[in-house]
Amino acid sequence: MISPIILSSMHQGLKEIERNELLETNEESKEYGLTLSESDVKDIITSRNYTLKGYGRIELDIKTTKQLIENIYKSQFTNINDYLETINDMQEIFYYLKNETDDKICDDEIIELLDELYEKFSGNLDNVRGEADEFAKAFKFGKV
Repeated sequence: MISPIILSSMHQGLKEIERNELLETNEESKEYGLTLSESDVKDIITSRNYTLKGYGRIELDIKTTKQLIENIYKSQFTNINDYLETINDMQEIFYYLKNETDDKICDDEIIELLDELYEKFSGNLDNVRGEADEFAKAFKFGKV
């Protein structure tokens, strides 16, 4: 049996890796005038964990979030005032689609779809969310 102390230590180590990986996105995003603070990164991880729990999902790495962030900061429609909110909302939409499509679409395809929708709707997350919902419905009925 693994001791709770070892598990706690492993969990802390994973949190540190996730934090560092997200902070590394600043190296490129600063060219777009967008950076994440330590507090922002903590918020993103907390939001991600809350979303995962809500959808009954488990993720073993932070790769998806990093890919979403990279697409978001490269968009001309992202600004500093809503950067953090956009990241958190896009994470939630991503996991919503993963659930609604029963994991039958790979992560990269969903990320690409979300990127296309974000650009199509000039960064309007209400429209992205609505179109993602329509996509999920069409997928369920075999129209995608």
